[in-house]
Amino acid sequence: MSLLVLGLNHHTAPLELRERLTIDKEQLKDALAQLSKYASQGVILSTCNRLEIYSHEEDETDLAGRLASFLAETSGITSAELDSHLYRYHGDECVKHLFRVTCGLDSMVVGEKQVLGQVRTAYSVASEWGHVRGPLSGLFHQALRTARRIHRETNIGSHSRSVSRAGVQLARGLLGDLAQQQVLVIGAGDAGRLVAQALSDAGVRRMVVTNRTHWRAESLAKELGGAAVPFEDLPEQLAVADVVISSTGSPEYVLDQAQVQQAMVNRDQRPLLIIDIAVPRDIDPAVGGLDQVQLYDIDALQMVSESSAAGMQQDVDQAEAMVDERTQEFREWWDSLDVVPLIAAIRQQAEEIRRNEVAKTVGKIKSQWPADPDQIAEYLDAMTSALVKKLLHQPTVFFKENRDPDRRQLARQLFNLDGGTRRRGQK
Repeated sequence: MSLLVLGLNHHTAPLELRERLTIDKEQLKDALAQLSKYASQGVILSTCNRLEIYSHEEDETDLAGRLASFLAETSGITSAELDSHLYRYHGDECVKHLFRVTCGLDSMVVGEKQVLGQVRTAYSVASEWGHVRGPLSGLFHQALRTARRIHRETNIGSHSRSVSRAGVQLARGLLGDLAQQQVLVIGAGDAGRLVAQALSDAGVRRMVVTNRTHWRAESLAKELGGAAVPFEDLPEQLAVADVVISSTGSPEYVLDQAQVQQAMVNRDQRPLLIIDIAVPRDIDPAVGGLDQVQLYDIDALQMVSESSAAGMQQDVDQAEAMVDERTQEFREWWDSLDVVPLIAAIRQQAEEIRRNEVAKTVGKIKSQWPADPDQIAEYLDAMTSALVKKLLHQPTVFFKENRDPDRRQLARQLFNLDGGTRRRGQK
């Protein structure tokens, strides 16, 4: 099975490396165009915790090496630095890996559903711009169907699990009840919306939302009963917030050390908890070195996620079993692709023989029309006899020249000779 995935994720690479490899949706079209110089087709999956390239080529000669070269060129990271963090899965392992990724089994927060949408988007963009077709397209369709079925038939995704909620859970674990805390949410995109919803569910009464596009912050704050402030007011909000959770899509730091240090001067030494769930990071890591500041990035959520997943083992096992089942089904479908051209060729040859014999017989009947019924029956008998001889000529020659017992047994199975004998015996 000539399928390959090459990538890295939170299991194999630190955040410092992953954030340098992030490709957002706006960059995806250009990245795919660049990828086409290295592989004839491919899908790029980029999320906060992984970057993966799925490809299919009949000639797999150094395909993994070509994909690794693409990553090195587009990221500016040397191949030597990348190589120890990359994984490569071929064939069935590639299929199983994508199925596990799509249903959330390979996520930092096991069972989260956001990755399903991210896989769908990655495939849709690649398909739209002509970078995926044939069996690779079939793989992604099956992955999406598998994930939807797993979420429908198991409880693995029934607890609204997500990185955003894990961030809120981390805050609760550190501070206890958040109801009286003032929480500043930076970012009003999909992740920010999930953060705000999780805070609301946690009973937070004082929530402030800010975003570079102010109307998005206003819409989210209004929906969840919070307040929206202009992005320019961020320094003032840092001075009064108890908790900051940031999740923008900015390629640069939203908060640097100097900004937070100034805010701490105005806080009278009140501690500040900052949780940065963005990739690339929103908060300069140097902020974590300031007095009275606790800074956690997305990798810190690993412990929270593992502890909260402890009671899900039965659902995880059920999902894993379904992944194995669907992987086997995909393998069978893939193997059938090799048989389809063979069957089509056999049918085409048989159809040509049939048409030729019918044409000969019709010509004879027309030349002696009106012909008596006995003459027509004779022509039809000759035609069907010729059909049988011509259709069986090549198989007969083959089995005469190849007297291997296994091939004789294959012939009996091919023509259902043993089955036919049993049926006659049963009668």
